[in-house]
Amino acid sequence: IGTLAVTLSPQSVFAQAVTVRLNGQALFLSPAPIVREGRVFVPLRGVFERMGASVVYSAGTINATKQNTTVQLRIGSTQATVNGQAQTLDVAPFIIGASTYVPLRFVAQGFGADVGWDQGTRVVTINMQTGGPVAPPPVRPPPPPVRPLPPPPSMVYLVSHQPAPGSRVSSGFTTVSAQFSHRVNPGSVRVWLDNNEVTSRTEISSSGFSHTSRMPLIIGSHTVRVTGRDSSGIGFERSWSFTVFGLPGQSVQLRNQQPSPGSNVRDRFITISSEFSSNVNAGSLTVYLDRNNITNRTATSSTRFSYRPPAPLDFGSHTVRVTGRSAGGGNFDRSWSFNVIRSGPPEIHLTINQPQPGSAVNRSFTIQGNTVGRGHVTVTIGTTPSFTGLFNSSTDAGPAGNFRFEVTLRAPPGLQSISVRITASDPNSSQTTERTLQLRVQ
Repeated sequence: IGTLAVTLSPQSVFAQAVTVRLNGQALFLSPAPIVREGRVFVPLRGVFERMGASVVYSAGTINATKQNTTVQLRIGSTQATVNGQAQTLDVAPFIIGASTYVPLRFVAQGFGADVGWDQGTRVVTINMQTGGPVAPPPVRPPPPPVRPLPPPPSMVYLVSHQPAPGSRVSSGFTTVSAQFSHRVNPGSVRVWLDNNEVTSRTEISSSGFSHTSRMPLIIGSHTVRVTGRDSSGIGFERSWSFTVFGLPGQSVQLRNQQPSPGSNVRDRFITISSEFSSNVNAGSLTVYLDRNNITNRTATSSTRFSYRPPAPLDFGSHTVRVTGRSAGGGNFDRSWSFNVIRSGPPEIHLTINQPQPGSAVNRSFTIQGNTVGRGHVTVTIGTTPSFTGLFNSSTDAGPAGNFRFEVTLRAPPGLQSISVRITASDPNSSQTTERTLQLRVQ
């Protein structure tokens, strides 16, 4: 089984669309099919669900199943299986923006379909065989274990679903939420989105939950599943599904992104930019950085956009999203992520545990604190505003950064206040920091 071989120049990939016909009926696919390395790729769900196959995508693995046939592929890998038998692809499945693309001919023929290609009209024809694909006899699973009788059903149901069950939404950044019909134990609640547990990234209370994906959801069907226990300890399990649909114009892609998708950068002022695969309506563009609208500070044109942060980016992951309309008027929504990492050692710290600022001390007292391990610490005490003359000493902090000074002031009678300057330096990074305390003498 091989992928569909088509030879095209890079300039023609976006110049003329590829049409897919299933049993003579043209399919509207969004995003549209694309050609890469002479092979036609289609969005993950559009064609194969129309062929009667169910598609599950999880952690980079794609499983498409119809009757007794299962085709499995992995993102970025040319190794695939049909009913467990190894196959080799010419070109691996890949992800562009929020869309997952798979080789059309490989999966379609895996389900027993006849696939044809007309170079002149750029039409792919798929004809399903009456008897379905020829599959090796399935391996009989072992008999299921004997299970105890289930506990009585819980009365907890989900209400006020967002998105509503069975609804169609156009934004992949949709917030998924619901309310519980009765109070639950929030610590027992677990939430899944498309078989991926998202509990740790979900806001949960005794009355409801809310989850917003950090990345846009792919186009197609999505299922939310919630389990837990009600206030009396009885377990419940509820679920619903909704669909993210594509809009016309999804053929507009991002390319030459800076920083590149998934990259690690150290420059906190790095310029964020991308080119468009085809011309867009520059006035329709909206650019987001970590869900913040930065359009009015972004340079945009019909072919690209560019943004220079006015302040340093936080360390960690950042997501860029751009929406707008193509030159033909169709909408598009694209995004990618990158990481800002630290370029050097963490800043040196200095904490004074004793005495507290403004407190009263005797002429003999103790100074205790913490800084970097093996850091060099110096204490200088003087009368305000001078910092010298009453006490001067230094020491090295221990491995954990703890240090201690026993102070005895060399001061004349009548002294009422002192200024304490404590300086710490890191012998490894040569960083230095300082703290000043104003104390009363009793």
